[in-house]
Amino acid sequence: MSVYKPKGSPYFLFDFQRGGHRFYGTTQETERRRAEAIEQAEIRKAEAQVRRDRRSRGAPMTIDIAAMRYWNERGMHTATARETERNLERLVEWIGPNTPLQDITDDTLAQLVARRRGQAKVNAARVKRPGKPLGPLGLVSPGQVNRSVTQLLRRVLTRARKAWKVALPDEPNWTEHMLTEPRERVRELRHEEESRLEAVERDEYRAPRLFAQITGLRRREVTSLTWRQVDFGAEVIRVIGKGGKGHEIPITPELHLLLWPLRGQHETHVFTYRCQRTRLCPTSKRRFVKGQIYPITYHGFSTHVRRGLEKAGVADFRIHDLRHTSATRTLRATKNLKIVQKLLNHSSLSVTEKYAHADLDDLRDAMIETAADSAARRLKSREKSRDGRHTQSKNH
Repeated sequence: MSVYKPKGSPYFLFDFQRGGHRFYGTTQETERRRAEAIEQAEIRKAEAQVRRDRRSRGAPMTIDIAAMRYWNERGMHTATARETERNLERLVEWIGPNTPLQDITDDTLAQLVARRRGQAKVNAARVKRPGKPLGPLGLVSPGQVNRSVTQLLRRVLTRARKAWKVALPDEPNWTEHMLTEPRERVRELRHEEESRLEAVERDEYRAPRLFAQITGLRRREVTSLTWRQVDFGAEVIRVIGKGGKGHEIPITPELHLLLWPLRGQHETHVFTYRCQRTRLCPTSKRRFVKGQIYPITYHGFSTHVRRGLEKAGVADFRIHDLRHTSATRTLRATKNLKIVQKLLNHSSLSVTEKYAHADLDDLRDAMIETAADSAARRLKSREKSRDGRHTQSKNH
């Protein structure tokens, strides 16, 4: 920016940025032209300093090196490590492995978002299932674009700037590239739907489905649950949730009855299934042998719940809606949104509100209750008015 004179000062000040650093101070000049000359001298000095700093640090850090460091320091330790790894590999490939971080600008990010937004969804198990006609899956959702491109690249560059002291003079304006995501859908598993589902679902997948529905844990937290995380003595289940946040779920009598019979089925994992036929998983390339017991998988759990819902005639229900069901039923029973926030391990109450929605039945009950209350108050008001007129007539 140009030199300026703050209120109450006789001197012009300079204030500018070079190489991701801010340079500011007084020119000690009262005339604008002489102050601008001082500013130009300071700019030349700042640019020389930035060049020296870059030379002293050697070659600029590339996106390939940054992604590798981020993966080793942060990414591989998250609950979504496999997904993070795939997304990092995509970013490196699309940006170009030798691209310096300083060259990643708003234009770079805009092109990445547009390219990702135009991609079709991929489901390896679905695509490679033989003998079944497949309809289009559609395009990658705005939420997936945000998480796999903008938010992930922002985490990498922010760590580079803050932890590795990499100057990023043209860092993108991240919020400008975030796509608008649709509002959270309103869906819970109705009790009559649950009864139909219980009649057709495989017994092996009923336990994890109920567990997810009771605890509100995410699919990944359910399918990866091990016996080391289940403490029957302390009556608590410990998981690492989204963002690496620790979370504890009490073992209620209902959960105890659900989990206790599963002991001994597998050495490490809580939820298991017996393989029905020898096959090769199209996603993991792992071979499964008929009759052997294996831990349930992330995608396998989704597939069997979806098939059960289809057989039961339950439409427009996703596996993540089990989490919505847990939140909504808990709120309906307790009327306590803070309890639901703790159940879902949310850091903000505003995030919880989109899960614990009031459905039409709740709204209908509330409106009926309001109407009854209003009618009672009107009746009471009329009685008071009638009693008042009666008292006045007696006095006359």
